Amino acid sequence: MDFINCGHRGAMSVSPENTMESFRLAVEQGANELELDLRLSKDGALVVIHDATVDRTTDGSGAVSDMTFDELRALDAGGGQQIPSFDEVLAGTDARLQVEIKDPDVVDNLVDVLQRRPDDADRVSPTCFDPKTISVLAARLPGCVVGLINQTGSTETVAEAQELGARRVLFGWPGTDQALVTHAQERGLYYNVWLVNTPEQLYDAAALGVNGFTTDYPPLLFEHGYTISDGRLVTA
Repeated sequence: MDFINCGHRGAMSVSPENTMESFRLAVEQGANELELDLRLSKDGALVVIHDATVDRTTDGSGAVSDMTFDELRALDAGGGQQIPSFDEVLAGTDARLQVEIKDPDVVDNLVDVLQRRPDDADRVSPTCFDPKTISVLAARLPGCVVGLINQTGSTETVAEAQELGARRVLFGWPGTDQALVTHAQERGLYYNVWLVNTPEQLYDAAALGVNGFTTDYPPLLFEHGYTISDGRLVTA
């Protein structure tokens, strides 16, 4: 896997999060992976939205699971953007997709979509905080790079990721240091850190030799002396 400059919910610092506009802008800004969140509508559609309710990110109110896909699509997700379906994102983007599972009921539908669209499976990296969901994803989607997310990095969580069949860890800054990055990489895991939103965090991530990071602002690395060449983060 090449070094990952992942746009968090797209380019959410300057565009409505988890919308097609945000995803397209993140790619234009240099993101080679897009982070998005999956939930199920009332009628079983895979929809891209972070929260369990639509209140924060749209002009509507109520639980995502209580609304049909058509009802969700009728909402304004910011600047006239709609809540996308996962199929829409697959069809409308070429970048890698870091797909965070917000509800374990999503898994069956995700597997069905990727069986229908096998050419897209290589670019989809399903991720989750929940260990049980990670175990199921690793078993049912062996061709995907499944990732365990945790707010804090530790050797115990690295071991847990291995046991669950994950191939990637996505850790917050607490606990992330050179020893842990090396420990995970020596065990064959990709190490991603989040969030990287300041020049100082960028320099720290580069010095640690992580395999990638998630950011609200994808141009950050290019604006502060770095580029991605031959799959590696290098000084420009």
